[in-house]
Amino acid sequence: MSIMQFLPSLVRELLKHVPKLGFEVTDWEGVRRDAPLMAARLLSQSGVAGLKKAQESVFSSFLVFSAPPTPPGSDPQEFGDLLLRYYFSQLQIDEGVFLDLRPENFSQSPGRLHFSPNGFWYRFSPTFRQSLLELYDGFYFDREDLFERGLRGTGLLSGSWSPEDQDRMKTLFRSHFGTARDLPMRFNLEDFQKTFLSVFEFLMEKKVRLSSEFMLFGAYLVTLYLALQKTGTSHDVGRIYRELRRPSVNGSGQ
Repeated sequence: MSIMQFLPSLVRELLKHVPKLGFEVTDWEGVRRDAPLMAARLLSQSGVAGLKKAQESVFSSFLVFSAPPTPPGSDPQEFGDLLLRYYFSQLQIDEGVFLDLRPENFSQSPGRLHFSPNGFWYRFSPTFRQSLLELYDGFYFDREDLFERGLRGTGLLSGSWSPEDQDRMKTLFRSHFGTARDLPMRFNLEDFQKTFLSVFEFLMEKKVRLSSEFMLFGAYLVTLYLALQKTGTSHDVGRIYRELRRPSVNGSGQ
């Protein structure tokens, strides 16, 4: 039986875009534990109303959980920029993350995303979520200490490795970000797959097993790439991230 057979069909569909080698470095016992909960949420929409309520006040400046005016606006550049803001913003709150950012779940009016989320949501552990933010903070603010700490916290790097192997993983993961820190970038799912394949190959070599949370984060990333690839535009990811996170990073004392 396929190791993915017990997952809800939506999750299986999204994970088709992740290199197959990624499943060889995943802790599937954790995924098996989460699978019934994911299926129940998708079927019943349980928890959706509560998460929408938690996010409404925080993201009200650019996101609404309601139908847009008719006809809705259509500005691919603005849509992608707003979606990136939402993608990063969700990681800053503890209540949970709506994981399905495919464009069919959104519409648009000037300056606003209109979002109709489904039941595919997850509450990352505080440690994993903070590690993701440290990884992004480290890259976009050029902070090597935070970048390394984020890699360790997400399970992508171990302090027991040789300095050479640690540097190799840092280089591999920076290649995933590409030029996003300093230049506008165009999102391409094929590029995403190639860079993550290199990461997974190295993790296989080091006999690493990633947590089930990383698998769900991978699905979240896939939906972002599917949406931004469709816009056909380039996005200044570094600027968007720094505008969003600068007060937190500068005020943290890190």
